Amino acid sequence: MVAQAPVTNTNDIARITVRLPADAKLFVDNTECPLSSAVRTFATPKLEQGKKYYYTLKAEAKQNGQTVVQSQRVTMTAGQQVNVDFGNINSTAWAAKE
Repeated sequence: MVAQAPVTNTNDIARITVRLPADAKLFVDNTECPLSSAVRTFATPKLEQGKKYYYTLKAEAKQNGQTVVQSQRVTMTAGQQVNVDFGNINSTAWAAKE
């Protein structure tokens, strides 16, 4: 008998896609995410239907030798696809981290 991996019901998770500069660091609730590309996608753990969940996403990038930081609080529910765009973090509109 061959063991099978458990099947994940995509209605029980949320998928989050984040766009940011490829060399930027991404943090999810203050934990650095090990992915490194301009588009990063990950799934949440199993979520309860009908409840709202939150992550705080933070992107850090270098601009002119300064660390620039942008964060967003993201709301999601089970089965949802969430898109977050930090693509403009390197613009001069974002303040350097103190």
